[in-house]
Amino acid sequence: MNDSRPIYPRAVRGVIPSAPWRRVLLALLAIGVSGCQDRAAQTGSDLPPLIVRTAPIQAGTLAQPDLTGTVVAQIQSALGFQVSGRIAARLVDRGQAVSAGTVLARLDPDELTARVNASEAQWQQISAQVRFAQQNYDRLKSLLARKLASQQDFDQASSMLKAAQAGEHAARAQLDQARLSLGYATLKAPFDGVVTAIRADRGDMVSSGQPVLTLAASGPRQVLVDVPAQRLDALPKTAEALPYGRTDTLTATYFSTEGAADPKTRTWAVRYQLADQANVRLGQTVTLHFPAQSVRKTVPIAAIQGEGQQGVVFVVRDGKVHRTPVTVIQLEADRAVIDTPLPVGTPVVAVGINRLHDGEAVRVQPGLGA
Repeated sequence: MNDSRPIYPRAVRGVIPSAPWRRVLLALLAIGVSGCQDRAAQTGSDLPPLIVRTAPIQAGTLAQPDLTGTVVAQIQSALGFQVSGRIAARLVDRGQAVSAGTVLARLDPDELTARVNASEAQWQQISAQVRFAQQNYDRLKSLLARKLASQQDFDQASSMLKAAQAGEHAARAQLDQARLSLGYATLKAPFDGVVTAIRADRGDMVSSGQPVLTLAASGPRQVLVDVPAQRLDALPKTAEALPYGRTDTLTATYFSTEGAADPKTRTWAVRYQLADQANVRLGQTVTLHFPAQSVRKTVPIAAIQGEGQQGVVFVVRDGKVHRTPVTVIQLEADRAVIDTPLPVGTPVVAVGINRLHDGEAVRVQPGLGA
């Protein structure tokens, strides 16, 4: 049999509540629904501010790794003969100290001597022609004055004299050049120094200007190091130089940078001048220790948002975070070196910046902030 009576909630199984109880249950249901609607209506603006941890912008230092180089002379020249020939003698050895004017090597003089003799003979021959042309000129000049010679004959004699004199000048210049070449067969030291390399030896045929040996000048010593391009602009101007095998350090001061990078290593050759060169040998290995540089400002790496040199930090001010662009100069172990007009001591969010939005309200937890 179908029961058409309404079904009501039961307070106790098997018991149908009376009319007053029905009114109470309906009221409780209405209150519960209203409470759910109020909680669902709460938005982010009604939620409590996020708790953040801050750190101040600090003035930091930038560590500079050591560089290793070798001792070189401030002036070092590759010396060679000014004429071609065969080396007859080498009179110095590698590592030998020499004075200015010391004979370093000689060429075989036979060929050069023969050139001098040939040039001298040619000059004497042309000089005889000049004397004959001069005599003929003087004779025709006298005859022309007495109208015993024609003007044409005199002009011809004058031209022949001038041509002979020009030939004599050329022969004399050739003789002088041959004598100079004979003098160039001796290679001398242009300054006091040390022979650092031998590039040609006795019996070798060398051309004019071909390096025969390398001479390092006496005087100031320098340390030559290879510097990567990314370190070139920030390289300190002073350093402590520690020669290999020694415990005492020398003062080194920046001297110069080569005009172009090495095409293979893409590094730049940089020279540091040594203030004290006592007991420093050419070619000796030297390590340069650089002082840490004061940099503009630093923040924890976790406070930086972005990639490359363009980044942002969240500055905490008036209970809110403000998204502020900064330039990232370099990343260290746990801090980032930045360029920004923000003053040192400005608090920035150090943890959890990915969940923040510009202008969002935050609260610095006591004990966790700067």
